Amino acid sequence: MTGSAAFPPAGFRRLLNAVTHRTGLHYYVDKADLLEQVVGARMALHGCRTCHDYLALLDDGARGDREWRELESAITIGETFFFRYAEQFAALEHTILPQLIRRAAATRGLRIWSVGCSNGAEPYSIAILLTRLLDEAGMNPADWHIEILGTDISTRALEQARQAEFSAWTLRDIAPAQCAAWFTPVSPRIWRLHECYRRMVRFRYSNVLDLLRPDGGPPGPFDLILCRNVLIYFAQVQAQALVQAMAKRLVPEGWILLGHSEPVSCFAPCLETVRLPGTLAFRPPLQGRGGQDVSVASPAPRRRPAHARVAMPEVDSAPVAAEIRQVADTGRVPLAMRMCRDHLLRHPMDTRIHFLFAVLAWGEGSLLQAEESFRRVIYLCRDHVMARCYLARLLEDAGGGVEAGRIRQQMMELVRRCPPDTVLPDGDGMTAGGLLRLARQASEAPAIRHAQVTS
Repeated sequence: MTGSAAFPPAGFRRLLNAVTHRTGLHYYVDKADLLEQVVGARMALHGCRTCHDYLALLDDGARGDREWRELESAITIGETFFFRYAEQFAALEHTILPQLIRRAAATRGLRIWSVGCSNGAEPYSIAILLTRLLDEAGMNPADWHIEILGTDISTRALEQARQAEFSAWTLRDIAPAQCAAWFTPVSPRIWRLHECYRRMVRFRYSNVLDLLRPDGGPPGPFDLILCRNVLIYFAQVQAQALVQAMAKRLVPEGWILLGHSEPVSCFAPCLETVRLPGTLAFRPPLQGRGGQDVSVASPAPRRRPAHARVAMPEVDSAPVAAEIRQVADTGRVPLAMRMCRDHLLRHPMDTRIHFLFAVLAWGEGSLLQAEESFRRVIYLCRDHVMARCYLARLLEDAGGGVEAGRIRQQMMELVRRCPPDTVLPDGDGMTAGGLLRLARQASEAPAIRHAQVTS
């Protein structure tokens, strides 16, 4: 908080409280400068001298409601692209959607909800994939009643989604042949999605926090809910409550997919975790599905579109990690990072290489890349102590003290469960007892840093 004339401390606290109360975006609690920058632009547009003036505008009836929609669009982080996270789309293609199609064969109806849909790339990707799967099963998609709902708090993003026109950057994970089959070029840089996919998706404004209010949010039931890279901006308690509210809107055989970096992982007893190649999914417990056990094993290999990358079996990556470290030790860190990427394309669940890549990225100053990779390690290996240790320090250095404290507390809870002489994975010989001693020293003398990051 700068305490500038435009943002006096008391006024900024009121503004921050108003934003977090309305949107749930706890993300801005540790990012005062970023919120000031966004709000400052809106204040200049309306001639507001201080944030007190701007708060008065937000409270001004219909005028305030319109400005809230504009502010929500401005503070929402909505970068996305088609078929984002290949491992999850492989799970959708090979397990989740085929099961849903088989179960709905009699009624020929499916309801899917994309929470925080941004520019529509996610729900449209589902429409493309679902159409192909129905075609391959010998079913006419036109004979099905398919409702794919995309919701977002950003009215600007929803307007873009309805236009269904996308840049080459948004289509960067699609092979040229598929791009030509699914889109029509409207200019050298812009492509428009075909009508057959557009009509499967509808969009509406929705604040995900409405789920926590009586009768709030889209009514269920849904066969599939995707809420990816949304909850990372919320406080952990709110994120947990939101997932539980979504679970109540699932059919008994339904599925939920979350992002790799969400702040919570266990949703028992309302949801059970299903491990699929390269990712995790969530669904109602077995007893909620009428006692029918449904296999989630990967089927035999089959033809797949260019965007789908299927995870390969786990391998012993210790020799690979040693080779990458040797390359990094000679100063060729970009090459070492490229070696990590190449390996992870073939083995996307390899937590050792994800962790090594995160450490290298941090050393190179690629903080966002490092943060995402540390979160990926935690997503794939929930009891990974060192990933939480490093992520907490990274966030703390970046000013994210609140989230850093929460992650460090999770780390301490995990390490206390280990015998003191337990050697921690990816800790370069660090033991559980040694890490506890370092943590105690750090709490007594904040200047003491955690274990040295090595490459």
